[in-house]
Amino acid sequence: MTYASLLVAVDDGPESDSRLELACDLANAFNAHLTGLCVGSIAPPLYDPMSGGAMVGELFTLYRDMAQAEVASARSRFETIVRARDIEADWRGQVGFPGEACSRAARAADLVILGGRNPRAPYHAPDVADVLMGCGRPVLVTPPTRLRNPVGEPALVAWKDCREARLALAAAIPLLQRARGVTLYSICPAEETEAVKADQADVIRHLARHEISAEAVTALKVEAPASRQILDEALARQAGLIVAGGYGHARLREWALGGVTRDLINDSPVCLCLAH
Repeated sequence: MTYASLLVAVDDGPESDSRLELACDLANAFNAHLTGLCVGSIAPPLYDPMSGGAMVGELFTLYRDMAQAEVASARSRFETIVRARDIEADWRGQVGFPGEACSRAARAADLVILGGRNPRAPYHAPDVADVLMGCGRPVLVTPPTRLRNPVGEPALVAWKDCREARLALAAAIPLLQRARGVTLYSICPAEETEAVKADQADVIRHLARHEISAEAVTALKVEAPASRQILDEALARQAGLIVAGGYGHARLREWALGGVTRDLINDSPVCLCLAH
């Protein structure tokens, strides 16, 4: 298995450049096509309703020009980095809502690469929750400062026998095939340990059929958040990748992430492969 096409969100700043460099590494590792995406947003301007429509029109024109300039700048950064790496790539830039545009563009990608904890989201960069819950593709979330590369380092799979975790595991197989060791890590109450170990044995055999050697580890549930246990285990194993289900639900008209998913995105210095 492999990834034939990658989509990476590009915006302004060094964190975006680091994310793009990682995307280039992955494109080389998988011999994949890379698409760069930047969506400039026209933030609603504050104005005095008594000032008249002409002023509003001028403000929107100004914001649109700023958004288009932001997209042009991002394209220049993208082309400079990609050209130096000799990657097969193309560019998509537009003015709109970043999360929605990124989710649509994901139709032509096997993996979407986004920045986690991005202060520019959701108006000037895709919000992870919006894309994860709406794109129908796995999402690789890169922290602002990542400790290790998600390829060629140990990987930890946060395993729970549910739909989201199964989808994340299947989506991450190309990454796990290139990992330097895989840990299948489950957290459960003491009374469920034997049942969880039986489930893990099935998954270990499944991974072996994909030529992935994995070790099963179970941990007892404690008072600390599950996300903290997962991160501590990943850091102890010097993992470069955490694979986990992306849990969440629609709340009114916005997406709300579950606690574990939200905490992993907010706290992890390790890249996350998530699927919903």
